[in-house]
Amino acid sequence: MEKHMKKINPSGLCSVIQKFCVLLAFTAVCMAVISVRDYLHIRPADSYTDRGIHRFEPYEVLPVQVKNTTGSSRSRRMRPTKTIYMLYYRATDGSGYQWSRKVVSKTSGQKMIEEGMPVERRVLSITGENTYLTTESRLNAKTYTRQLRQQCRIRFFICILYLIFYGSFWLLRRIYKNSRLSS
Repeated sequence: MEKHMKKINPSGLCSVIQKFCVLLAFTAVCMAVISVRDYLHIRPADSYTDRGIHRFEPYEVLPVQVKNTTGSSRSRRMRPTKTIYMLYYRATDGSGYQWSRKVVSKTSGQKMIEEGMPVERRVLSITGENTYLTTESRLNAKTYTRQLRQQCRIRFFICILYLIFYGSFWLLRRIYKNSRLSS
């Protein structure tokens, strides 16, 4: 039984781990750049007008086709779109505000409609544009933008922290190799 088992080559395993860490470092650089870009595109809090807290009730579940971003590249080529279900809400005060969110399935969305559980959301309109967004009722424009900025900063610093650890490990490894060669 033992003679049929293959031994793990430690240098092969190290090579795989090293390539994975390089790939992770590249991903960290990309995510850091995206975090900075997102941070710079966050509107200031004074560009929003608070329209107050509105009560929204669910009224419809619809399938929506979205770009397939999961799975292998072959899977994405074979199925470039996938179907998700969106649960649509409308304001009960007749203001015309709407909000939607993704649900697991059509039946779970239908169940939420039958339950008729209202949701309170704050409506923030974008000054100078004919558009709005809804947030959790506890967030106002200032706390909403602060939360977005905080998320971007956290993503950025996690990426930078990984790059510092990776760079330090790489540098220490080089120093160790050079000291072994010179001995």
